[in-house]
Amino acid sequence: MTGLVCLQGGGEFSPGCRAMDLPLVQRADGPVVVSALAGEVGHDYRTASANGVRYYRALGAAEVVAAPDVRQDKDAALAVLRTARLLVLPGGSPSRLLEALMTTDVGEVVRELLAAGGTVVGSSAGAMALCPWMVLPDRRGLRGMDVAEGLGVVPDLLVVPHWSGTSRGDWLQAVRDRVPQHVQVLGLPEESGVVVDGALLTAVGRSASRLVSADTDLPVGDTWSAA
Repeated sequence: MTGLVCLQGGGEFSPGCRAMDLPLVQRADGPVVVSALAGEVGHDYRTASANGVRYYRALGAAEVVAAPDVRQDKDAALAVLRTARLLVLPGGSPSRLLEALMTTDVGEVVRELLAAGGTVVGSSAGAMALCPWMVLPDRRGLRGMDVAEGLGVVPDLLVVPHWSGTSRGDWLQAVRDRVPQHVQVLGLPEESGVVVDGALLTAVGRSASRLVSADTDLPVGDTWSAA
């Protein structure tokens, strides 16, 4: 991975996210593309994507578009997605987003963009799916809350979004039961997150992120090396 990934805890497109999103817009040397694949096909997808387009235009991005839904028009969607220099994956259903990434060519588009030095922003479900492991609270199996392999474009991380302390104990128990011990668990508050640049994580946004596995906070502006 030579590009940047910004993993965010949720609350995307809100005023509190502007400080962490503006540098990413300024870094982008081409179109910003929004694809709300964690939403349901139809109104849900269109509404979430349109909200993202308005937000990034207000940040000053020169070109912002919503990709067609790849689940409805594969060729048109991939054509738009491949123009992105900043690709935005908002929140919604983790299972729905994971399925879209794994059963279409969108996952490969994400990899190609990062290999070409572009930027990907994932919020809530979007952040979860970019990691090698993710909890699926909307899909439970015989063992309780399900855990699955994600796209894995960032190394050895698992995101717990909407972090507010220990309120996600059921998630953490599922992680302890199912995920390899070397995977670092990141608790990301809303309107906050980390920018992943290789093995370096830099906290951005309004609140400190939590390195749950290391039992420590990462204050905004601080950088932590996963190497």
